[in-house]
Amino acid sequence: MEKDVETGKAREFVAVVTCRDRVGIVRDITRRLGEWEANVESFSQTVLMNYFTLIFVVTFPQPHTVEETRRFLAGAGAAGEFEVGVKVYEPAARREPVLADCDRFVLTVSGPDKPGIIGQIAQFLASRGINITDLYAYKPDPANFLMISELALPRAISLAQVQLDIEQLGRRIGFSAGLQHENIFKATNEVAAPHSFK
Repeated sequence: MEKDVETGKAREFVAVVTCRDRVGIVRDITRRLGEWEANVESFSQTVLMNYFTLIFVVTFPQPHTVEETRRFLAGAGAAGEFEVGVKVYEPAARREPVLADCDRFVLTVSGPDKPGIIGQIAQFLASRGINITDLYAYKPDPANFLMISELALPRAISLAQVQLDIEQLGRRIGFSAGLQHENIFKATNEVAAPHSFK
C-alpha cells in the first residue's frame, strides 16, 4: 500500500489490540472499523490466561496516520481498556515469504516447568535458520510445561540431523522434545497444531 511521504498517511495497517477478556470485544472493534468503512484483509484472535489479543490487517478507503488509526481503534473500548499498536502494512510482506522453499513441521516440548525453556528452544531454531510460524505454550499443571510450535524448515537442511539435535537439546535441558511433519502430527495426535487453537 502506497504511503504519502509528505503527510505520513497510509490506507493499509497492521494493528494489535490487547485487553482483559470479556464478551463483545470483536463486535466492538469491527463496529468501530465500520465507522471508517474499513475492509479487514486478515484477522487472528486468541485468549491467553484471560487476556484477549487480536492482530489484523485492515484497509481504509481514506488515508490516515498511524497515531490517528491507533486512537480511533482504542476508542472501540472503554477509556483505557484497549492497548493498541499500529504499523503501516508493507506490501512486500505479501510477496516475500520468510522462507520460500520449506516444509511445515510441529515441534512438541514438555517437561518440568522452569525459566528459559522457550528462549533456549528459540535460540536453537534460529541458529539453524528455522522459522517459528506459530507457537502455543502453557502449564497444564503448576509443575509442568508444554509447548507446541509450528515450524518452517528449509528443505536444504538435513531433517535427520535437526531431529537428532532437538532430541539431544531436550535431554540436556531435561525435557522431552519431538519433531514431526505437520501431516503426520495431525494424523497421529489428538492435540491440534498451534494455528488450530486460534
